[in-house]
Amino acid sequence: IDHFHDPTPTTPPTTTPTTPPTTLPLILGSSSKWRQGLVREWGLEVDLMSADIDEKAIRHEDPKKMVVMIAQGKADELIPQVKEKYVEGAILITSDQVIVYEGTVREKPETVVEAKEFLTSYRTHPAKAVVGVIVTNTKTGKSFSGVGEAIQHFQGIPDSQIEELIAQGDVLSCAGGFVVEAMGDSVGKLEGEISTVMGMPKTLTLELIEKAR
Repeated sequence: IDHFHDPTPTTPPTTTPTTPPTTLPLILGSSSKWRQGLVREWGLEVDLMSADIDEKAIRHEDPKKMVVMIAQGKADELIPQVKEKYVEGAILITSDQVIVYEGTVREKPETVVEAKEFLTSYRTHPAKAVVGVIVTNTKTGKSFSGVGEAIQHFQGIPDSQIEELIAQGDVLSCAGGFVVEAMGDSVGKLEGEISTVMGMPKTLTLELIEKAR
């Protein structure tokens, strides 16, 4: 019996699919300029949408559970809109942040007086940022959640700086009533990621995006 021998070496079968899967668009479900700035700083291209929900109607005694519940409320509000606009599917990121001070949950200050009280109090005790993140794949229907935490210490915080921060106004839009980027030498030791203090934990968020994809 003749055996035909082909001298050409055979190439092993490739494991790459002939058509690579399309990357689903990323949607950031937030109107926060700080979160928008963070995700762009990480090199992510995102479209923006924001949920209009009554966050104060969602309560839980455990701040870690509460931020995830609020992030889920935002996702539930946005998912139908995302499905309508992105019929092939998308990755939706929603989150919520509170500050815990000496065991008490702080959200955005409701008045200038409260903002001043918050800022003055950080002279003696640190602020613990607790952020819940939910990433939902609207194509598969799967969602992944997690909580990031960081502790920000402060030093000093002179009255003049408190007045400037309140006059500038951003502190009134931030959980806990402070903006680290604007506080210079008054910002002390940080335990955790600065992105968590700013409202979107980098490591956690990127991990959840990878899982959702």
